[in-house]
Amino acid sequence: MDWIVGGMTLLAMELIARKKWQGWAVGLANQALWFYLIVYQQQLWGLAMLTAILTWRYSVALMKWRRDAA
Repeated sequence: MDWIVGGMTLLAMELIARKKWQGWAVGLANQALWFYLIVYQQQLWGLAMLTAILTWRYSVALMKWRRDAA
């Protein structure tokens, strides 16, 4: 599971670097996997706050990029 989350994070960053709105969508979807790791595998709870903030940021950025593209 750790490899999947890491791979999706890298994919999201690569897509964003290429100015693709899909990078924000992949990043947003990846947050669900982070929440899984934090809650069900009892990872550091400090990561929960970071994941919540990143979920909000990915959501805002995705909506902005989609709106600007229209």
